Amino acid sequence: MASSSARSRMQRWFPTTSSPLIVSAPMDFVTNATLASEVSKAGGLGFIQGGRDFAPGCAALKKLDQQLSQARRLLSDVKSSSSSESHGKDILPLGVGFVAYAASVSHFAETTVPILASYRPAAVWLFAPRPDQPGTIGDMIRALRESSSETGWNAQVKVVVQVGSVAAAREAVVHGADIIVAQGVDAGGHQWARGASVVSLVPEIADMVEQTASGREVAVWAAGGLAEGRGVAASLVLGAEGAVLGTKFMVAAESDAQDFKKQTIFSTSDGGMNTVKSYLHDHVQGNMSWPDLYDGRAVVHPCYREHEAGVPLNENAAKFKSAKDAGDNSKMVTWSGTGIGLIKESLPAAEMVKQLRDSATKTLQGMAKARL
Repeated sequence: MASSSARSRMQRWFPTTSSPLIVSAPMDFVTNATLASEVSKAGGLGFIQGGRDFAPGCAALKKLDQQLSQARRLLSDVKSSSSSESHGKDILPLGVGFVAYAASVSHFAETTVPILASYRPAAVWLFAPRPDQPGTIGDMIRALRESSSETGWNAQVKVVVQVGSVAAAREAVVHGADIIVAQGVDAGGHQWARGASVVSLVPEIADMVEQTASGREVAVWAAGGLAEGRGVAASLVLGAEGAVLGTKFMVAAESDAQDFKKQTIFSTSDGGMNTVKSYLHDHVQGNMSWPDLYDGRAVVHPCYREHEAGVPLNENAAKFKSAKDAGDNSKMVTWSGTGIGLIKESLPAAEMVKQLRDSATKTLQGMAKARL
């Protein structure tokens, strides 16, 4: 079990949160300012998705500014300073996530960091650099740390790096990450094509961090297949200081996920059998942009079954497009983790956070009292 001092570090870094820390993952077409804000209001830490386009004047940056402006209004009564280092300036108690493989990431310091510095989110989450550009994460962290900020935000923001291997976690620590998200292959959505479950990945990364951080404070969060309080409790036992959930928050009342995706989640069980990792989920939609290092997990769908039966990609993609254009959702892709069978209902995000925290606490207390 994670020690009480380890859990209190998250409250020191993120003073509006409660233990154990529940984190809602940044997800395209799912998370929004309202969802993230409701998670944070309930004592968790919500993230919005900042996108993957950093080109000057792009739509993604305009949307980021709008989302952060909305979040600032929604969280106006819960903004807090993170520490005595804050010089009295408030930190916005949520985070922003970015995908880093696009060529326009070279504009991150120029176009994106100034927006972030103006709103002062508590955390910035980085994921998926191109494998042939290993310095990308380091460049982004330096851009955040070296930004001109009269508020001192650049020294306060916690940089979160999502990884799927111990080697990538070690590299992120060396680059200066404050938090490592150890994402197991149980996770829904995009992830390392090759990897391990959270059960082995989290403790190995936690051990590596302890050996590598050289006295600097670095935390580990667990992600992948977590869907209820027992999974949150397990992540703490494995050595994490926070639990990241994605699929669970897809069905939150505030989620932007389409209704058919929510219904697919509710109607699917036995996640190890009825979700699958594959490049096909992207490729059948015509999305070839992700580097081969990353694939994704989704609910098994008709296009995947046809792929297994040997239907060529071009033919499969044409059928997908025809169905989509006709408003037929039967072939659509629903990203989901293996914990899908544990998700039974839609609730407001704040209620989800409270239930997860209460259940995890009860589980941990029961373990402490058990005669082993």
